[in-house]
Amino acid sequence: MKRYFFILIFSLLQFIAGSGNKLYAQSTTSSCACSCLKPLFDYLVASRRLFIKQTDHITVSTLVRDANRAGFRVSYTGCPILTKNINKYFYALTTTETGNSYKAMFGDCSIVLTTTNNASVSFYNLFTQSCDNTGSVYLAYNGIRQKRYFINRSISAYKVIHANDIFPELPAGYRYPYVITDTTTGSIYAADRNDSSYMAMTFFSADSIKSLPSNAKVISAGLHLFAKPEGYRPTTYPNAHTTLAGTNYGPSSSLLVCYDAWNYGMNFYRLLIVGQDFYTKIDLGFDAPDEDLVLDLTDRLITDIRALDYGFVLKYNDIGDSSLRYNTFCNQKYSDESKRPFIDVVYSVTGDSTIVAQLKIDSCYSCTEKSSTICYSAVTDTSVNPFTYGIAGNWRAYRSYAYYNDRSETDPSQYTNIRKYGTIKDYSDFWKLVDGAWQPQNTDSARWVWNSEITLHNRRGFELENKDPLGRFNTGLYGYDDALPTAVVQNARYREAAFEGFEDYYYGANPCDSACTTSRSFDFSSYKDNLDTTEQHTGRYSLRIAGNKSAGISANILADGGDDFSLAFNTANNNCSAGGVVLKGIKANKDVLLPGFSPLAGKKIVVSAWVKEAQDCKGESYVNNQINIIIARASSNIAIVAKPQGAIIEGWQRYEQVIELPADATVLTVNMQATGTGTVYFDDLRIHPYNANMKSFVYNPENLRLMAELDENNYATMYEYDDDGTLIRLKKETERGIKTITETRSALLKE
Repeated sequence: MKRYFFILIFSLLQFIAGSGNKLYAQSTTSSCACSCLKPLFDYLVASRRLFIKQTDHITVSTLVRDANRAGFRVSYTGCPILTKNINKYFYALTTTETGNSYKAMFGDCSIVLTTTNNASVSFYNLFTQSCDNTGSVYLAYNGIRQKRYFINRSISAYKVIHANDIFPELPAGYRYPYVITDTTTGSIYAADRNDSSYMAMTFFSADSIKSLPSNAKVISAGLHLFAKPEGYRPTTYPNAHTTLAGTNYGPSSSLLVCYDAWNYGMNFYRLLIVGQDFYTKIDLGFDAPDEDLVLDLTDRLITDIRALDYGFVLKYNDIGDSSLRYNTFCNQKYSDESKRPFIDVVYSVTGDSTIVAQLKIDSCYSCTEKSSTICYSAVTDTSVNPFTYGIAGNWRAYRSYAYYNDRSETDPSQYTNIRKYGTIKDYSDFWKLVDGAWQPQNTDSARWVWNSEITLHNRRGFELENKDPLGRFNTGLYGYDDALPTAVVQNARYREAAFEGFEDYYYGANPCDSACTTSRSFDFSSYKDNLDTTEQHTGRYSLRIAGNKSAGISANILADGGDDFSLAFNTANNNCSAGGVVLKGIKANKDVLLPGFSPLAGKKIVVSAWVKEAQDCKGESYVNNQINIIIARASSNIAIVAKPQGAIIEGWQRYEQVIELPADATVLTVNMQATGTGTVYFDDLRIHPYNANMKSFVYNPENLRLMAELDENNYATMYEYDDDGTLIRLKKETERGIKTITETRSALLKE
């Protein structure tokens, strides 16, 4: 009877909660941030990505990231349409490359491009020109264009004749001379020592400059190189350059344009013979040790528009100086993006410069709260058949038993007949017929021993918690509308474990449907607007915390065996009797069917998470963030700051803290803070008992493929797939970085 009483309360609560849910209607908006739509549209044209399909699942954040990497400066934080839809999808509604109208979706907003006089145009030949005060962007076939082509690859090559202060020891048995190529450094440099003990050079390219139109008329072009602040060798040679002062031997290196292709597979000697245009050779000499370089390449591009397609070489000069001479610049891997090298080109394209089209926001979805009975429950004050509504008649496993006894044959020296032998001695069935009814045997005497008892199920019937005869619990946490396991935990109860990867808050969600949302025991729904797809440790999302802001969650701490379930009895005045009251209703809390996250007092727990700061860290640990754990007690609170564990791996650092929960603890609060002015990202937050073992899982919210599995130490194994959904690469996160474990490729032969 108690079971049905609980279900009645839960269903009535669903009906009550449904009355306040939101339904949505479409409305038109005239606001538009021209400053971000303009460069983003230019990027879509230049990269030929105007016609992204809805099935490609490309988010707005992905486009913003790619546009910035390609040199189109787009800041979504200063643009309302991008800020609102940053984690939503971009896709084209138009499918043809020519026409008089183009339409696409930016998340919940649609943008439309219409041509002047309804004329047909080629969309990929358009270029943005100006904006008006309504937020519309005007486009033409021609105009002055400016684009940055960032250096995207580089390779340095050394030749060492004998040991010196840079290479004090050479590998035993090396072949003379010792030559090396290196693609991991964060520098572009050239160096030479006249005693021939050492020389170095660097090749670098901006492959995207190949997209510069062949019919472009170059107005100006410049190569921007930034002196490396750490110097050539931070401990021995802390300056970026040797200067001209104090020497009579002139510039130490030269910059040349390559007219042959180079690649990472070339060794030192093959790189030496890569074709170089000595007519454009520029000797580099600096008066200051930290001087940047801006090299005018206008004439070179005017002469040959394809002149820079193969990149440059910064090459050492034989200068006749016994000391080391060098020049050092930041390359494409340098942590400070503002110092990464690029080629800046201003050009125009031949054609008609008349305005031919207009781009603007067409409409956006907005929300209007409406009363809804979409969560209507069949359990009302009228009679109902509980079996037709799934209230009763749901059979689920309760216990599993195993039979323990000897086999009939116990003497190993006797001949065996495998066809007949091997039966269990004195076997008895689990069930027996007693007075016409099936009853279980006495498990103590019948040798039927139970080994697992299921104690909790979710609404889909999946097992959430079980225990063994020794009282040890195992737990499974589910997400993605309670359909997929997100974590499995050994030696922990369901209420003691929590995992949040921030992945499924948008799973299956229609922007106009928020009714009857799935309840969560560990819920960050109030921070849904802070979920970010530009940075992630695993999966697609992380929690973004702006500078000097915080986000947190609290949970009750219960005594072992305690219960957070409660009933509230509400009364009302009796209109039929003076001074009397009547029962108005009985309300149950959210833990009526499943307990929420509520760790047990007197136990140790582990809090673990991954953290990344927007500003790259040049030290061993991040310093502008904190994970504060606060334990509330009747007498006083306990505050603990989680500490980083291990190195920064691909920009992310693991935090882990062991915490003792006092016997009188009442509330646990985990608060994630950005203590500086920069943005901080948090991901893969886990809490579980100290003596438990957790593994967690992250899925793609679109196709539900497994993207990552996090082990007992919260290190990830990443799964990568091709366009057909075939697993092609397996990577493992370690303390030494992310390593590729396996990689496979396959193809079908065409007949």
